[in-house]
Amino acid sequence: MIANLLISRRLDPAVLSAAFADAVEVPGGRVDVCHEGGDQDARDWKADALCTYHYLRGDVAMSLDVYVRDEEGANCSSGEPRLAAALAERTGAGVLYPDDRVDPSTYWLSEPGVAAVRIRLLASEDEPPVYTVDAVEAPSLAFPYAAVTPLAEVLREAPIPTPLAATLDIDGPAVVSLTIWERLVRRMASGWPPAGRYLLELYSEDMRARDELEHELAVSPEAERVVLAAATAEVDALFRELTKEDPAVPADARWWRTRRPRHEWAD
Repeated sequence: MIANLLISRRLDPAVLSAAFADAVEVPGGRVDVCHEGGDQDARDWKADALCTYHYLRGDVAMSLDVYVRDEEGANCSSGEPRLAAALAERTGAGVLYPDDRVDPSTYWLSEPGVAAVRIRLLASEDEPPVYTVDAVEAPSLAFPYAAVTPLAEVLREAPIPTPLAATLDIDGPAVVSLTIWERLVRRMASGWPPAGRYLLELYSEDMRARDELEHELAVSPEAERVVLAAATAEVDALFRELTKEDPAVPADARWWRTRRPRHEWAD
């Protein structure tokens, strides 16, 4: 197993070494933990588990480069999530590991006694960079001043099926707008997955897509317009079922903007 972890505060090397050995289930004498500036020639490169640590600036204080041999006696099967959780439990610190599938700035945060949540970590252009925890999905003891909010990049990547738009054998901007519109309505119908929350900025983007769809329908070729209009009408009907009149919106606004979700998101 190869892993890269970030730690919310500096750990004494002896504490780190003991916690690391325990987390990977390797006897202390069979791990090698060393600072990046330490004597690399003196290291035990044949150890079952290796950890090179670096000191950082900002909201995260340490980086760990980890290698654990895939041999009997070393717990290698569960990867970064389990290792991060184990280190968090043993040190009391917040431990981050990357979620590159979503965005380079998005990480998972493990803290003692709670399920991992996503966190956004930004790096300055300084050399060396200064790291800032910009937002976290749930309140964090390690980063108490971070904004608690859903992450837009996570919500955008959530797999929301759009069966109507997906079956259209048509290309062009109208299909793109219809897909965005259907994605919102399906998300609303499913209770705002993945975590029952949404963001006003994303909802506004989705509303603009419905605005654009209206224009794009009007300028589409007639044969395509018939198919697109039928699919749009079906999505619109579901939207009406899931929403109610919003008295705060002027009555002369486009009809989809005069309605609000019956079951709104938390943020």
